[in-house]
Amino acid sequence: MEVSAQTSDLEQISNWKDEVNSTRESIRSMRSQLEQLSLRKTEEESLVQIEHFQNQFICQEEKADELRHDLKQSAKKISNNGNPPILHDDRPVDDFDVLQDRMHTFRKLYNELRDEFQAFSAFS
Repeated sequence: MEVSAQTSDLEQISNWKDEVNSTRESIRSMRSQLEQLSLRKTEEESLVQIEHFQNQFICQEEKADELRHDLKQSAKKISNNGNPPILHDDRPVDDFDVLQDRMHTFRKLYNELRDEFQAFSAFS
């Protein structure tokens, strides 16, 4: 890999790590909001929605943690010029295009969750 391409990839990975960290903070904020809503809501339908969001926030945080770890590993691999190759279960961290796709999916799912939660909390 050329040095300029390597630097560009590292910069992109750094931006993604910042975005993932920001998303994690946002999820924590939404969890806090949800806790406040749960204190006021007692209807069965609201409780079902609250549980749904609790589960979704947990899942999204797990994905954020996995992605954050894999981004760090990928940056480390690029910095070390790829020696040795890094593999993590079924989540490849040595393919920039795969990481880019994973980041796109992560972003899409987070945005959908955030929008759904904002709609729920607006009517609560």
